[in-house]
Amino acid sequence: MQILYLIRHGETDHNRDGRVQGHTESDLSELGVEQAKRLQGRLTGVDLEIAYTSPLRRAAETCRLALNGAVPSETNDGLKEINLGEWEGKKASTLREQYPEEVKNWFTRPTLVHIEGAETIEQFRNRVRTTVDAIRAKLEERTTFAIFAHGGVICTYLTSILGMTADDIWRFKIRNGSVTRVIFPQNKPRIDLLGDVHHLEGVLREHPSGEFRIFP
Repeated sequence: MQILYLIRHGETDHNRDGRVQGHTESDLSELGVEQAKRLQGRLTGVDLEIAYTSPLRRAAETCRLALNGAVPSETNDGLKEINLGEWEGKKASTLREQYPEEVKNWFTRPTLVHIEGAETIEQFRNRVRTTVDAIRAKLEERTTFAIFAHGGVICTYLTSILGMTADDIWRFKIRNGSVTRVIFPQNKPRIDLLGDVHHLEGVLREHPSGEFRIFP
């Protein structure tokens, strides 16, 4: 059966500062670099055959540091984070002041939120599912592979394969540098590891709750 490792990039400067990223580039913070390096040890013993990564720097750099050239990798535009249009680069606290109703809905009914210049949640979910399905289709049935991407990408893919709604996207807590594993016995997805961070002991930043962040 295929085995898929979904790996979120390490912490970025924008993550640290509580800014929305989307398609906006932001480099790994010092802590994020260490998280990516810890992934190398976490993946030791995993017989990865290939990795795919979002082309955004934070994911691509995490992939590079985690694999250290030991596994071939390819970039795929379909694995980019959701495009958040005019929200990108702004602090979550600012967005809560400017768009209080939209931000409230973002956490509960994101399908109701329409951001200028952004993808809708449905468009994003279709893009991610189509991309991952295409990757799986071209791989052998017994392939073990990794995808280095973003919190939104991982969350929306999980809702899709579990038959959840697009509005359920934030029901998962996928932390920077975490590992999620999906297995496909009889081609049916089963999640047997969700948001694992045990390899990150001592290099996790505990964000304040409440208004600090726009994403859970």
